Parts: sequence; structure tokens; C-alpha cells
Amino acid sequence: MNGISWITLILATMIGGLMFAMIGVVLLALLLGNVSDRLSSNDETRQDS
Repeated sequence: MNGISWITLILATMIGGLMFAMIGVVLLALLLGNVSDRLSSNDETRQDS
């Protein structure tokens, strides 16, 4: 039972780390998209005026 519990703990840690990394990548992509969108909209308003 001790070996099974260790394997379960290691798998849970790996899955948790993977989920944390995936959430971080998604948030970073959303942030970069938001910043890029703001910069392009600022450029458009500057060209209009």
C-alpha cells in the first residue's frame, strides 16, 4: 500500500503542476492578446487624428 500511495502522490503532483503551467500559459496568452489589442487600437486612433 505504501508504494501505491507514493505513486498516487507523485502522479497528483505531476498533474497539479501541469494544470498550473497550463493555466499560466493561458493567462499569459490572454494578457499578451489584450496588450496587443490595446496597442493596435492606440495606433489606429493616432492615425485617425
